[in-house]
Amino acid sequence: MTGDADVEGLDRPLGFTEALCARWYDAIPRGLQVVAAALCTRPVEREDLVVAVEGIRTRHRAAASRIAEGADGRLRYVPAEPATVTVAVAPAGARWRDRYAAQLTVPLDLSRALWRVELVPSPADAAVPAVVLVAGGHTLLDGISATTVVRELLHEPDDIAITAGPRLPAMEDLLPDSAPPAAPGLSPESDRWPVARPAPSASRTYGFADRTVDHETTSRLQTRAHAEQTTIGALLGVACTRARTVVPGASDSLGFNVPYDVRPRVSPPLPAGCVGAYFGRAHLYTSGPSCDREPWSAARDLSAQLHAELAAMARPPAWNDGAIRALLADLCRDDRASFDLGVMLTDLGVCELGPSVSAFFVTTVQTTGVEALVVSAASPAGGELCLGIGWPRPLIGDDTARAYADELVAQIARLAHA
Repeated sequence: MTGDADVEGLDRPLGFTEALCARWYDAIPRGLQVVAAALCTRPVEREDLVVAVEGIRTRHRAAASRIAEGADGRLRYVPAEPATVTVAVAPAGARWRDRYAAQLTVPLDLSRALWRVELVPSPADAAVPAVVLVAGGHTLLDGISATTVVRELLHEPDDIAITAGPRLPAMEDLLPDSAPPAAPGLSPESDRWPVARPAPSASRTYGFADRTVDHETTSRLQTRAHAEQTTIGALLGVACTRARTVVPGASDSLGFNVPYDVRPRVSPPLPAGCVGAYFGRAHLYTSGPSCDREPWSAARDLSAQLHAELAAMARPPAWNDGAIRALLADLCRDDRASFDLGVMLTDLGVCELGPSVSAFFVTTVQTTGVEALVVSAASPAGGELCLGIGWPRPLIGDDTARAYADELVAQIARLAHA
């Protein structure tokens, strides 16, 4: 790593995961970006967000960076100019869900800034004083990083340490040499779910729905998970599998992409609150009939699969930019007739976002069609369970996706109250 220690931003080549996310961003129409929404319990002023953004840029080098392509075609992080992270305010009377949808569909210029913020004061579709939206390229934000950014945006300045963090290396630089290569991220052909309507990549869009599981049901689910010696994340996988019945053509087998946080698992471990794309992906599989008959053993099996992949800590294969472009050409193909996997499931667990946040939703825009559905779960301050459900249009129909979201909530309630 290079660069003056007093200069904000990073100055280094992108690692494999970062380069893949950056090239993927350019390969799909709406960009591969992460969008989060924090429903607030107090009024929020734009001026305070502007100050908070500059504090985040100071503390987190990646948040003060942009991406440049060198003469050799290699992508690098370089410091971004000051005040390039926009902080917008939605029009009076706007719905936060409409503004969220806009954040999903308007790409960033990653050569200028890697993230942006929008404030929705007194949204028309929620009885809260404000909603704060954050959108960032997946080279910068994953679910954990988005949570960190939201928390620091809404904390009082005195509550945040002002010491600048280190210039963090690429994730792959910290993985042990003995780590095996990544597992294949696709289901057997016979188990793949068909797309509802094929469409070329350039004409796909992204849909998103938010759902909330009440505190009582969430608490019951946590108690039952503990009693059954499994996890909320595994039970969410079971609920996702049991909800398959509303998806036309869905098979009885379900493949999952499950992102996990590598920050505490690399050497040396990274700070839990650092901002950057530090995620791995486990590829898990389960049987629909098994989840229907005996959900608790199915959850324990999913949990065991995840632990096995975490223990392996897979390294990416040997790569160069040409290899990444070839991979993306296959992932983003126009003639996709089936999904590689059924669901991408992210369980952020209890998110310590402070008393300013009553609900928190997040998703990753993926019009590529690798997964049929993207399901993210978070529980701010241990309260209600907030579910974000995304899907690539028209590969999955809106009515099917919303029916899946409703069925997922119903299945969670059945598991909690069984």
